[in-house]
Amino acid sequence: MVPIMVLALGFSMHQAVGTSTAMMLFTATSGCASFVAHGIGVEGLPPYSLGYVNLAAWAALALTSVPMAQAGVKLAHRLPPQRLKLVFIIVMLYMGLKMIGIFGWLGLPL
Repeated sequence: MVPIMVLALGFSMHQAVGTSTAMMLFTATSGCASFVAHGIGVEGLPPYSLGYVNLAAWAALALTSVPMAQAGVKLAHRLPPQRLKLVFIIVMLYMGLKMIGIFGWLGLPL
């Protein structure tokens, strides 16, 4: 969403990152609700599970994600838009290569 907001819709880099992050809330909430609904009554799930959502793992992720998100916001606001754009491009490139398996194919432990 960020490239579309910046390139096609004229958002500033900071606005695009913030808006994209806010939209992730809706995606994550609906995904979580779906995992709960489809996992209700399934046998053999770990303790503290609500459907396919393990509440202990969720709590661990939430407790670490919130402070790191706040640190990311502070860092993003300190960076000039061009540098933030460069960091975003590097992260997206890395994630794209990781998803298609380039690092595994090359035998790199990245």
